[in-house]
Amino acid sequence: MNRIARPVAAALAASLIAVAPAAADAEPRIPTLNANGEGYVMVAPDIAIVTIGVTTRGETARAALDENSTETAKVIAEIRGAGVADKDIATSGFAVSPVYEQRPPRAGGDDGGVIELPKIAGYQVDNAVRVTIRDLAASGALLDTVVSAGANQISGIDFDVSDPKAAADEALRLAIVDARRKAELMAAAAGVRIVRVLDVSGGGGMPMFSRAVAFDAAPAAPVPVMPGESRVQANATIVFEIAE
Repeated sequence: MNRIARPVAAALAASLIAVAPAAADAEPRIPTLNANGEGYVMVAPDIAIVTIGVTTRGETARAALDENSTETAKVIAEIRGAGVADKDIATSGFAVSPVYEQRPPRAGGDDGGVIELPKIAGYQVDNAVRVTIRDLAASGALLDTVVSAGANQISGIDFDVSDPKAAADEALRLAIVDARRKAELMAAAAGVRIVRVLDVSGGGGMPMFSRAVAFDAAPAAPVPVMPGESRVQANATIVFEIAE
């Protein structure tokens, strides 16, 4: 062996000697079992959120605005009179826009007629408030009242729960219980035992309710409001250490 090869061989031998104890001391791989679980709860909403609007027209912007302000004030007074707090009433939209008069085509030329430029015939004012109704039993009567007071635009009702976290937490708890049950079933069938939990992960959603249909005219009878229930679902994954 030449002089260059000897130091290289010596270094290689030393490194192998150092690696051998480390490999011998490496911990054995822990046998694991993974289990997925699902949980859900049905929850009924306890609040309704609706957008109530007033649309007015006038020959001038001032006339349309004055009429709108008067009608909107009456609507808000009825909302307050129904027991809705000011913190649950918020302006969600306001607009003043021209209303154009579309004139019919005038005869003349090979193109079949000439369309004149639209002329402003008046102005329209739209004012809307977003209302949170915390007494669902009274929501139908409230909608009927505001329409009678002058509201002529009502957007679809959104239903919600005041404490959505409670339902989500319960669904997650049930998902973890379900994962544990499945793990015990698999362990028993495989002839192994569960030693301990190595990792837990999970998550879930919030309740999602359907939206009621909007309308823009006074109903013939009190508005029926049917919120129904929503399913809140969660998932969980647990990693267990197992042994024979």
